[in-house]
Amino acid sequence: MIQHLDENGNPCTRHPPASSQGLLALALLGSRTPSFHHDVASKLQSLMMVIEEIAELADTEDVRLAAAGANVTIRDLNALLASNRALSRAPKREPVSIGELVDRAAERSGVHIEGELPARDVEIAMPSITHALAIVLDLAAGPLKLGRHVVLVATITDKLVLVARGPETAMDRLPANASDMMALASFALAREGGELRCGTDHLSISLPLATP
Repeated sequence: MIQHLDENGNPCTRHPPASSQGLLALALLGSRTPSFHHDVASKLQSLMMVIEEIAELADTEDVRLAAAGANVTIRDLNALLASNRALSRAPKREPVSIGELVDRAAERSGVHIEGELPARDVEIAMPSITHALAIVLDLAAGPLKLGRHVVLVATITDKLVLVARGPETAMDRLPANASDMMALASFALAREGGELRCGTDHLSISLPLATP
């Protein structure tokens, strides 16, 4: 079982190992995903057709505006569904800008990012690494009452290293399933040639750079 590492590259001893029961519970949920995607896509398509028909038959401006608002919401739901579907497909590596990767992960985790990011590309499968980075940012930010901001420090050598620091007490207040979530992030990162490490006051990930 993949575990996250400490800052020296050894198995982390500050946090308990990932729970096999916790990971199996997440796998059980994930096993429902393909059929769930199909069912939701079908229902959204039907709902979109109904709303379009309502807009065509509407005889007042209020109804037309309400239908237009509903269509916007359905498009947003379709975008969310598409991103989740992409995560379930076989990973395909491609060059992605560091800024775009961080922006997408921050949006998904609801975290505000501080810090300068280099204008370079990494070679990754975008859906899975976005999810892994979102997990890292969410954990680094700590509980909601601590605020949702993370300072990112980027270092580039033969790879990209992103060090994420949240509020001072965030790493002391990780959720009960933090080890399970870090194991999942470690799996996704390792599959792409990356790594997750855990320090006393930060989390860091490394990713391969794209060839210039």
